[in-house]
Amino acid sequence: MRILFAGTQSIAVPTLRSLASHNIVQAVLTTPDAPGKRGRTLIASPVKQAALELGLPVIQPEHLKKEAREEVMRYNPDTLVTFCYGKIFGPRFLSLFERKFNIHPSLLPRYRGCAPIQNAILNQDRCTGISIQDISLAVDEGDIYITQSLELDGTETTESLEERVSQKAAKLAVTLLSSLDSFKSRPQDSENVSYTRMVEKEDGRLDFTKSARSLHAAIRAYSIWPKAYCMCDGQVLYLLSVSGSVFDIEECECKEAPGTVVSHDKKLGFRIATGSGYLYVNRLQVPARNAVDSTSFLNGRRDFLSKVLE
Repeated sequence: MRILFAGTQSIAVPTLRSLASHNIVQAVLTTPDAPGKRGRTLIASPVKQAALELGLPVIQPEHLKKEAREEVMRYNPDTLVTFCYGKIFGPRFLSLFERKFNIHPSLLPRYRGCAPIQNAILNQDRCTGISIQDISLAVDEGDIYITQSLELDGTETTESLEERVSQKAAKLAVTLLSSLDSFKSRPQDSENVSYTRMVEKEDGRLDFTKSARSLHAAIRAYSIWPKAYCMCDGQVLYLLSVSGSVFDIEECECKEAPGTVVSHDKKLGFRIATGSGYLYVNRLQVPARNAVDSTSFLNGRRDFLSKVLE
């Protein structure tokens, strides 16, 4: 087996390292270097950085056209393995390979598309998983070879769940590729299909008329980007972390107006009224300043209690 590994994000790095340890990765396909936060320096993707450490050739085309296909074929791969690459493969590109596998961080057909981990958290699922599928021309519609379920406890953030998925996916990929003859693909269940869209910056804006459970989930889902935020005295305030499990939040009618900072608990954080139940926030950040725990924030903002967040 001669693999072209296609990936970009850090979630794919453990799988690349695991496959490379078996000496079956011939080259790595990733997206072009992108400008950093300040826009002055180009930053290599996490997958490219790992590939260079492993001594693997790296291919970074803007588009998967003729020139890119010719460059790929110099390495004579017969198998494509992709995980969070970020570009769509066309029929000509896919025709280069005898076998084509996509690693997707959900139990397909649930959460097809680009934000499955965030949506599992947002929807307060008690279980998610990983699927390895054949690659079809339609997004995430290929037949499934193998899956693994992951139980959720309602405290996961996008970052922590990505880390967990990344480690499990690496082992699952080796399990499949080391004994392909033992696995037969099966069509996806066409009755339980759901799709996800690209996360946008405005998705992070919190609405305190919603339930504490939905707000708890949103803060965890948007922990990496765009970060959950609200307005306090006309200024942006990021709410970065919450206490407890979403499954333990009691739904009740709050006496205070939604968004009211009711009290502070040194262990749990700020108690905030919502449309249903109370939310505990334990880490906050003002733009251009460092993130701090709730006690440190209160020490610098004694007037924060009784504020109404919007």
